[in-house]
Amino acid sequence: MPAPSTFRCVALALASLLALACTQPAGESAGESAPESSATPAATTAESPAAARYGDRTISVEEVDDFIKDQLFRRATDDGDPVKTWTARRDAVTSMIDQELVEAAAAEAGLSANDLLRREVEQRNTVTPEAVQAFYDENQERIGRPIEEIRPQIEQHLKQQNLATVRDAYLATLREGQEIEVLIDAPRTEVAATGPSLGPDDAPVTIVEFSDYQCPFCRRVEPTIEALLARYPEQVRFVYRHYPLDRIHPQARGAAEAAACADDQGQFWAFHKQLFAEGAKFDAQSLEGYAEQTGLDLAEYKACVAERRHKDLVENDFQDGAKAGVTGTPAFFVNGIMMSGARPLEEFVQLIEEELADS
Repeated sequence: MPAPSTFRCVALALASLLALACTQPAGESAGESAPESSATPAATTAESPAAARYGDRTISVEEVDDFIKDQLFRRATDDGDPVKTWTARRDAVTSMIDQELVEAAAAEAGLSANDLLRREVEQRNTVTPEAVQAFYDENQERIGRPIEEIRPQIEQHLKQQNLATVRDAYLATLREGQEIEVLIDAPRTEVAATGPSLGPDDAPVTIVEFSDYQCPFCRRVEPTIEALLARYPEQVRFVYRHYPLDRIHPQARGAAEAAACADDQGQFWAFHKQLFAEGAKFDAQSLEGYAEQTGLDLAEYKACVAERRHKDLVENDFQDGAKAGVTGTPAFFVNGIMMSGARPLEEFVQLIEEELADS
């Protein structure tokens, strides 16, 4: 195994090639937490000079570095959030394996890691005349110059854009034939996927959302869910469960029970869409208006709401969410892996792709 200093050299080599196109994973230095600093005065060494002194206490640079690492780890994982900690450690171990493979290949080739990476990336990073022409055609009005005058700059620009892809492709060749097994398991929580759903029942990925109709962040994430279902029509099943935050959203529970009444008539998703529309209101009269717009049997709907037929369903959803660790909305469980908040589409896609690869 290369020494830690070797890891840093390889990481710097990667960074020098990719500039801002590729950054180190936020949790790459994650591992055991740094120990608490001792109150005993510490002597400094040539390897770890003094960073500060107060009274009889000397703080070494090594202690400062350990403190920084601990701070960064806590920040990257939201003070130890299980899913974020798993993500940071998984990304870190992947980077370590890649760096060691690069170092081994460099030694075999009689080159430094930096020289090997530069050679391999430069050899693979080619830009076709068709790609140059396509870029020019798309940006001709903005460029405002003949293609022959600007061709070298376009080629260089496209090569810079390709660096991350080319590097990843090269690392993939190094992994071929290697028996790589990442043993850090994702933290999963058992959550019943019961409730209104979209997508195949036997989909390899199930997303359970706990949500509140009055929550603006829940409304904000709706287009993301729609995009995921359009992107993975056969691979993802989406299940909606209620989690009304009564103290801050006093009308959310009533809206949830009304949605359950709409579900009785097979119109949950149409009613659901009305509740998450911009400017939606949640008083009884507004909810009744949405029921009418959705085409519900109003007499049946009114009776269902008046009798609070689904108060137990909504409360059971809330209790199940609380037991699973939900403290706010929206909260998602992707095959049991929790994601809190209105996350961007890319984060869902990354996790779904990983789950599909393992299925």
